[in-house]
Amino acid sequence: MNDDLTSGYRRWLEADETGLDQEGDAALVSIFQEIAPAEPPSVAFTSRTMDAIAAEAARDARQAKLTRRAAAVAGTAGLGAAVYFGAGIVLPAMASALLALFDFLVGAIVRTSAGVQAGSGLWSLLGSLGHAASAFVADPKVTFVLLVLQGFAIAALVALQRLLGSDGEPFK
Repeated sequence: MNDDLTSGYRRWLEADETGLDQEGDAALVSIFQEIAPAEPPSVAFTSRTMDAIAAEAARDARQAKLTRRAAAVAGTAGLGAAVYFGAGIVLPAMASALLALFDFLVGAIVRTSAGVQAGSGLWSLLGSLGHAASAFVADPKVTFVLLVLQGFAIAALVALQRLLGSDGEPFK
């Protein structure tokens, strides 16, 4: 073992125990100067290190690209499966909503024509239509379908606004 390191270590411990901070700091600096010389790393070491970092960055970039491709393929497959299995749920719901709408329209036409033939006034006719509309909308299936249709309408409006807004010409 190196005697200079041992003596420097002992000086540092004695200074630390007695509370002489400046002497302890000086002893610790001398220990570190003997252990780790102040030479900069060699050019060959720096070159090898930078080459290793560049190779690792290139490998990370390839791995990220592969991960993005895999995520795109998995997302496309998942979307296809969702459309395939979701169609069995959505199409019957849309068909029942369409039938309910036709039933409502036919009922409204029949009530309107029967009311006109019976000689009822305009207010009673509008009241009957209002009652029929509220009964129609109160059905939970119809309410859900109406909410879904509103969502589609909002999405279409946003898409149309983006398409028209991208032109850059203001309306005159």
